[in-house]
Formats: sequence, C-alpha cells, structure tokens
Amino acid sequence: MKKIFLILILVVGLGFTLIKFNLVQNIFGVFSQGTTQKSKSGIYVCPMHPTYTSDRPGDCPICGMRLVKREQGNKKIVHRMSKDMKMPMKMEEGTGEIEIDPVKEQYLGIKTTKAKLKDVQKEIKALGTVMPDETKLAHIHTKFSGYIQKVSADYEGKLVSKGQPLFTVYSPELVSTQEEYLLALEAEEKLKDSKFPEIAKSQAELLSAARKRLELWDVSSEQIDKLKETKQVTKELTIYSPVSGFITKREAFEGTEIKPEDTLYDIADLSKVWVVVEVYENDLPFVTVGQTATINFDYEDIKPFVGKITYIYPTIDPTTRTLKIRLEVNNSGFKLKPDMYINAILATKIGKHVVIPTRAAIDSGKRQVVFVKEGKGKFIPKEVKLGPEVNDERVVYSGINDGDEVVTDGNFLLDSESNLETALGQMKGHEH
Repeated sequence: MKKIFLILILVVGLGFTLIKFNLVQNIFGVFSQGTTQKSKSGIYVCPMHPTYTSDRPGDCPICGMRLVKREQGNKKIVHRMSKDMKMPMKMEEGTGEIEIDPVKEQYLGIKTTKAKLKDVQKEIKALGTVMPDETKLAHIHTKFSGYIQKVSADYEGKLVSKGQPLFTVYSPELVSTQEEYLLALEAEEKLKDSKFPEIAKSQAELLSAARKRLELWDVSSEQIDKLKETKQVTKELTIYSPVSGFITKREAFEGTEIKPEDTLYDIADLSKVWVVVEVYENDLPFVTVGQTATINFDYEDIKPFVGKITYIYPTIDPTTRTLKIRLEVNNSGFKLKPDMYINAILATKIGKHVVIPTRAAIDSGKRQVVFVKEGKGKFIPKEVKLGPEVNDERVVYSGINDGDEVVTDGNFLLDSESNLETALGQMKGHEH
C-alpha cells in the first residue's frame, strides 16, 4: 500500500514539473518572438516629440503627427512632414544640416534674405515730463520787514520781464536807513573842506557805510542816486523782478505784513526747460551725456524739438527698473509747458555691424541660432552671438558674415527638424 502511495506522489510531482517547464518555455518564447519582431519592424519616432518612440507605425498621441521610421545603418534619414505634405527632407546625421528640394521650398513657406553690413544707429523711445530749469528759478524775498502797499504782479502765470515792478513795500527800518544816509551825505558836504583830514575821511566812511547798507537791502543804485539828488526819503520802496519769466507762485497781497523769511514770488524762466525721461536698464550702454534727442508730440502738430542729455541720474527705480535721464531743451515760443508729457527718441551710433531681420534669429535662451542657406535646398543651422535690436533688425556680433543668405520665414520648422535629427543621432549613439 505504501509503495502505491509513493508512486502516485512521484507521478503527480513529475506532472507539475512538466507543466511548469512548458509554461516558462512559452513565456520566454513570447518575449523572444516579440523582440525579434520589434527589431525587424524598426523604431518609429515623432518629428515634434523625439522622446516618444514606438515599435509600429501610426500617429503621435501627443500632437497627432505621423510617426517617422528611423532607418538603421543609413547615413541619411528620410521622413515625411505630415499626412498631406509629400515633401521629403534629408538631414545629415549629427550635423543638423537639412536638404530640401528647391522646387518644393515654397510649399513650406521658406523665405530668405541676405545679411547686411552697415552703420547701425540705436534708437531708444522713452516717455518724459517737462520741468522748469532749476538753475533758472527765482525766489523773491525782502531782506527787511515791512508792509506791502501796492502789487503790480497780481496773478500766477503772468509773464514778467527783468526789471519790471512787482510790488511796493513800506518798512520803518528802510526809512530810518534812508534818513541816516541823508544825514551822512549832509555832514560829508559840510566837512569836506575841513582842515583836519582825519575828520573828512571818517565822515566819508560813514557815508559809504550808509550807502552799503541800502545796497544790502536790495535798494538799487538808481534809487540811491535819486535819494541823493532829491534828498527826499521814500516811504515806499519798489521791488523789481531780477529775472524774466512766468510767475509760478504768488504770496504778495496788499496790506500783508512780510518778513525776510517769507517767499513772495516764484518766477520760472521757461526759455530753456528740462525734460526728464525714463529708460530701461538694458538701454543704459547706449546712453551718454552730450547725446542728442528728439522731442515729439502725438496730440498737437508741433515741430519736433531737439534736446541734449545733460545729466544721468545715479539710481534705478527698483519698481519699474528704469533710470531717469535729463534733457536740456531750448523752449522757443514757450510751447513746452511744465508737467507736460512728451515722447523722446534718443539716438546713438553703435558702429558698423552685420544685421539681419529680427524674425530670422531663434533664441532659445541657452543658444541663438540662424539658418543659413548654402547652395540649392541646403540649410545649415549656425550658432550666433546677437546684439541689440534696432528698427526690426538684430545686430549679429559673430556667427555669420555679410552677404550670407539667412532664413526669415519657416526657420522654426527647420529648427524642429534639426532638433529631431540631433535627438535621433543621440539615441542611435546610445544604442551602440
């Protein structure tokens, strides 16, 4: 009985072993067969997303483009751009060079133009505000206390000329000083023939001191000479404007008591004004003192003014990242008003450089590329170093030369194809 039981156990174990062996063999056979089929069918890659691969033809699940078969052992890779466009492109593996049938270039919308070597002038557009020239502002004070009697400059905005009367003032101190001057003048006349030279000299010094005191109180020489001639004390002293300009502030009113610290008028000479504009910090290399600028007006038919940069402020606004530039402008006809907004164009010559249309350059952030056409249907990506943008053109410091034919339209399509070729080349290298 025991022998029969042992025989049954051996038969059952042998059966399980055979089943397990057949299952493993079948699994390995499937994997082996799948690997063989994949190697025979090849690898398919998306032209727009080279990281996506498949072992069978079809469409990319990301963008819907037809997958491209990567040929093994070929020097060149050939694929189609889309389902409807039967336009083959050939690319030299590892170089990014692309070949297109010249007859078919128009189907892809590829346009080219030649790079040019020329004198480049950088223009910076800025918004500015008109301000009075601070060196031509006058603040009217008196150097003595008193009372305003009559006002001639009686409103803000009035244009006054240099030497024009502003107001009259009565001052007890001024009257007393005039009387002192007349007494010194009378004594000087009586003692000028004295037998004692020291007395005559002393009296002359007193007369000079009295006159000097009147001058320090801004009494004009003409007024002092009139006082000397008439020998009549003037109770009211007329204050005249020291400059020509517009009254921007008035605090002088009849009957008002005034003191030396009171500002009675502010007068601004607007024959020359300041225009303060703001430029971005990346434009600072193209701004220098002495540079000219054009002042334009959008809302009025005024002939443009020409100004000159006289000062560059030392600090940048941390919020707007702009720097203030001060222009000095001759304001003929007083057409520039304080606090007026204007548009300014600052122009500077930056030398002779190769320039291309702005749209011809592809800037990825890490590198800057321009596609150059060499021969019929042959396009080569060249890495360049770009300079500033000038009037829809871009300065090129290095990478291409004068006369090179660069792609202006369709360059992003070429760039995607070039990137695909590079990615495929790297994948093939990893396989090796």
